[in-house]
Amino acid sequence: MSSLLNNPTIQSSLLPLLLALGLTGLIRAAFGAQHGGRLASAAIAIGFIASLVLIQTPVFPARSASQKLPYLVALALLLGLIVDSLNLRGRTVQLIGFLLSLTALGWLLGSRINRIDLAGWALILLLIAVAWLASWRSSVARERIDGGIMLLFACGGVGAISLIGASASIAQTGFAMMAACGGFLLWNWPRLRFALGASAHYVLITALVALCAQLLFFTKASGWALLLLTPMLLIDRLQAQLPGLRNITHPAARALCLAGLGALICALAVGVALLLSRSSASGY
Repeated sequence: MSSLLNNPTIQSSLLPLLLALGLTGLIRAAFGAQHGGRLASAAIAIGFIASLVLIQTPVFPARSASQKLPYLVALALLLGLIVDSLNLRGRTVQLIGFLLSLTALGWLLGSRINRIDLAGWALILLLIAVAWLASWRSSVARERIDGGIMLLFACGGVGAISLIGASASIAQTGFAMMAACGGFLLWNWPRLRFALGASAHYVLITALVALCAQLLFFTKASGWALLLLTPMLLIDRLQAQLPGLRNITHPAARALCLAGLGALICALAVGVALLLSRSSASGY
């Protein structure tokens, strides 16, 4: 059993997926239709945290960026559970999510604040803008499957880009997030059963911001490839504007359509990362 849990593939795919899938139903059954429905998406966070602990055992006090991630995720889950339990909505939910992202950036980059150049500050401002966009779009789309699909492929894209000349552990973390999100989304297709609560999207967005900051400031990952993942947060609007796709309104078919758009954006970003890594390796 321990050898299975030490397998990187199990840690970053099967384990978080099955935990999120099973816990979603258990939370709904344990807390009832109304309260359990609001808290069900916490299964994503729990599945992801279980995987994260196996990928890297938590260290206290945390010193490196990767050691700080479990504590940021735990804080995001705690605040998300409070927000979901109180059934808060609107700008309050968005503001808390955005402040969590700012906290992640501040804690990860605070020790090197005096060494950040102009280009680095531009990257930080861009990360802040994307974090705000992600918080807003996830909150707006919480009652549809759209928000979950956006974050599913965003996690997968970050994981795939991390594999290309960057960090295997960050890639594992990204794929674990994707798997946990996928386990929850299986409950919501072909019809929506549970909203994507704050306990899920706080955790996913905080972790994504932290991983992107690590990739941009501590690895050689392509910033351009990561930037190309940003349209993922607008796939519902893209689908509504594209001829041939905007007429697809049936929930099951529309979810597949959004997933197709997400996969295409991921493929484009990963393709750019591959091209840039080969150009860098060849010296041109």
